[in-house]
Amino acid sequence: MKKEQLPKARIFVCVNEKPAPKESCLAGEGEKCVTWLRDELRARGKSTEIWVSRTKCQSYCSTKGTVVTFEPTHEQYSEVVVEDLKPLLDSFLEKL
Repeated sequence: MKKEQLPKARIFVCVNEKPAPKESCLAGEGEKCVTWLRDELRARGKSTEIWVSRTKCQSYCSTKGTVVTFEPTHEQYSEVVVEDLKPLLDSFLEKL
């Protein structure tokens, strides 16, 4: 058995896909949000201490945006699109 090092923080992004006509976060830019967050954290030199993980349903499905959860601050936002991420990430980083 090997004990692994955990990151300082995690950001969980829903990329769940549901069959039509149900709403799902994958249609609501989930994958685009994962890519933007990973690229931005890499650019800021934070990608090894803050991990971005894809998730399935976080209970607030919408095609208007995805659900993003920030830990350890226990903050969750729904209907998030890429344009919302910079201020959310900036606020999250200030709290760490």
